[in-house]
Amino acid sequence: MALPTLPSSWCSRRLPDQQAARQRRREQEAHLRQQWDQNSRYFQVSDICSSKQAEWSSRASYQRSMHAYQREKMKEEGRKRLEARRQRLRQLLMEEQDLLARQLEELRLSMNLREGRIREQHGNLKAAREEQRKLIAERLLYEHWKKNNPKLREIESDLHKRHVINAWETQKEEKKKK
Repeated sequence: MALPTLPSSWCSRRLPDQQAARQRRREQEAHLRQQWDQNSRYFQVSDICSSKQAEWSSRASYQRSMHAYQREKMKEEGRKRLEARRQRLRQLLMEEQDLLARQLEELRLSMNLREGRIREQHGNLKAAREEQRKLIAERLLYEHWKKNNPKLREIESDLHKRHVINAWETQKEEKKKK
């Protein structure tokens, strides 16, 4: 028995229809896969969001959050205390520097006064030494003059003679009285 033969035009007409149907099926499968992936991603994101929401609204998360808040609050208070302490130290340092500057100025002034007094005392001592030297020099000059002046020596010699004579006469009279 012989098989029926199909006309060649019939196959060629059906071929584009089959290809178009395959193409539509592929596109539909791709569309379904894409929709499945989108839905899957949506549910994954939704699952993550709900688990995070549950975690964030849990008591443990609240405790962690409060502990973190307390730690940050304590750190901030520590920073504020540290800054206040630094400010007090800056103020103390400035006051101490001002005090030291005043003391140095007073010391400089007192040193100037002391230097003035010392200079004055030195001047007074120098003047006294000069006066003393002058007096000694005058006395030495006077004694030199007394020793070397012939008239004065003659007068002194006469005075000495008279004194000796008077003393001798006084001694004689005393002997006579005894």
